[in-house]
Amino acid sequence: LIAIGQYSSTIETVDAGWCKEITDQGATQIAKSSKSLRYLGLMRCDKVNEETVERLVLQYPHIVFSTVMQDCKRTLERAYQMGWSPNTSTAS
Repeated sequence: LIAIGQYSSTIETVDAGWCKEITDQGATQIAKSSKSLRYLGLMRCDKVNEETVERLVLQYPHIVFSTVMQDCKRTLERAYQMGWSPNTSTAS
């Protein structure tokens, strides 16, 4: 993953989902070194900590980071933008 980021100046999409050996370091390094990257799929990369992904989202806003948590956040944000609000009634 690190080599892809370092040696590919035009790569825009990398989906490393389900790669169990991807770590925080690998995800950080490809985000940092690949200037053209726009999407990094990290779904079920269990060695990548969600706090690391949160930091990367802030540091590299031009990259979409795909994890279960990030995808849920984007879905919820989109629902709010479309006018959805949670039903808070307790009617039985």
